[in-house]
Amino acid sequence: MFDADLAIDCLLQEQAEKPVDGGPCSTLFIANLGPNCTEDELKQALSQYPGFNMLILRAKSGMPVAFADFEEIEQANKVMEELQGSLLPSSDRGGMHIEYARSKMRKR
Repeated sequence: MFDADLAIDCLLQEQAEKPVDGGPCSTLFIANLGPNCTEDELKQALSQYPGFNMLILRAKSGMPVAFADFEEIEQANKVMEELQGSLLPSSDRGGMHIEYARSKMRKR
């Protein structure tokens, strides 16, 4: 059975601890989101792109971060290029910071 809480905790720990290997991944890590950012708001922005699979949004130290999974690395790369630094309506701190996740999101 898929445990979303366990999966996101593992992804957050790996994102914080693993050194950057520079390898592209079809899962993106999204930070610099405002404290009022919602999953629906971020899904609305990401679902416009082909290949979007799923999103997990979690508050880390009071500030939300997200992992967004896409079918292909190329699709994730396009989203990263196009949305890097863009502002969501709830943003209060500048644009989103998007990078490849250090681990691919596990499928359900």
